[in-house]
Amino acid sequence: MKVTTEKLPKSLISLQIEIDRDQFERGLDQAARRLSQKFPIHGFRPGKAPRFIIERTFGRAALIEEATEDLINNAYKKAIQQEQIEVIGPPALERIDSLEPFIFTVKVPVPPTVTLADYRSIRVPLNVEPVTDQMVELELERMREEHVILQELDEPRPAQQGDRLRVLLSTKVEGDEDKAETGDESEAESEAAGSEEQLDLEPNRLVDELYQGLIGMNVGEKKEIVATMPDDHAEESIRGKKVTFKVEVLGIQRRIVPAWEELPGLVNFTGTLDELKAKVRADLEEAERRRAEQALLNAYLEQLVEQTTFDIPDVMIRDLAHSMLHDQEQQYARYGITLEQVLQYRGITHDQAVDELLPEAERQTKVTLALSEVIKQEGLTVTDDEIAAEIERILADYEEERRPQLKEMLNTQLRSSVANVVLDKKLRARLAEIARGESSAAPDAEPATESTATEDQSSRATTES
Repeated sequence: MKVTTEKLPKSLISLQIEIDRDQFERGLDQAARRLSQKFPIHGFRPGKAPRFIIERTFGRAALIEEATEDLINNAYKKAIQQEQIEVIGPPALERIDSLEPFIFTVKVPVPPTVTLADYRSIRVPLNVEPVTDQMVELELERMREEHVILQELDEPRPAQQGDRLRVLLSTKVEGDEDKAETGDESEAESEAAGSEEQLDLEPNRLVDELYQGLIGMNVGEKKEIVATMPDDHAEESIRGKKVTFKVEVLGIQRRIVPAWEELPGLVNFTGTLDELKAKVRADLEEAERRRAEQALLNAYLEQLVEQTTFDIPDVMIRDLAHSMLHDQEQQYARYGITLEQVLQYRGITHDQAVDELLPEAERQTKVTLALSEVIKQEGLTVTDDEIAAEIERILADYEEERRPQLKEMLNTQLRSSVANVVLDKKLRARLAEIARGESSAAPDAEPATESTATEDQSSRATTES
């Protein structure tokens, strides 16, 4: 059997396969037996008519047509073995070049190739923002708010600072009159109807004019309050504009806020308020450090992928997009919703949903392949001692009685997952060192070359989800 190979873009190989004459004739013999079983031949039992009778009855072209599928499948399998080609997806028949001799051409996807960038020259600064006293106070205030008690009023009274108001609220932004004149009335109608809201009467939580206007209102009272939005308002489109609030007070509750001295006990902290503040600051600093490190890694990976050359088969990206969609399916199932219901609601097919995920699937595939190459060139490995230490770290978060069973699972069916966690931590640390210019040369590092890469699941965790 003669096989001619040609490398194509997107990690495809074209195989032109010419079947040996003997193999071709054996294929026709088998096809003749099948035809004699399908169609009775006068004077012969099913499957027993000789080939020359079948060929004379149905014609040589029909015999070749019957044999074609088996000829192609069998020859393709032999060609893959003969040429020692690693295939990662189904082949696609391009054409039948000739019937006699029988020659056909197929395209097959093979593992991707990656020409890694000079990853050790990429530099990204670590920008850790300082934690301010205001940030600490806001976090403490948030913790205190979680323990606020709402109490109905013993007797009706006007609203005052510290109350929680249940109101019917509608807003009208300056310039909405123009929308109504041009026929865009849907938003204006929605605002006119209003919606039920809960507002905490605190000066730092509401626009000043709204806060002042609500003070002193009684249940059942209605009022229009005009306020000018501050220039630093979170909603950019209304900064500096006048907004008219139409308010009807539906109910008033008294908010009982715990004293600051009670806060440590409420959050199960054994220490003073000052010690709690110190812990909150330390936690915020740790969270900011993690955020900065993740931002550094994201920026580094963006440059790494941009500078690396990839040759990836489409089937690999599409398979990942398909997996991503069915990961979403599992999330929907938690809420009793099926993927089919979601697709029907959105008015798209399964294939269209997969198509939407292709850009993200391509990005993730490139990141994974690039990081797999970095792991190889950096010589990152995981030892049994490191796996054992990680298992002990995981067990520390569980109750004593659950640890023996969990330890057995982590050492057996979950061991590879633990190893991936360890490898991911090593990779994160190494990339951060490289990005900051603090890493020494890799062990036995060689210049970047084109090499075949396979997907490493552990490297996916390095990117922000």
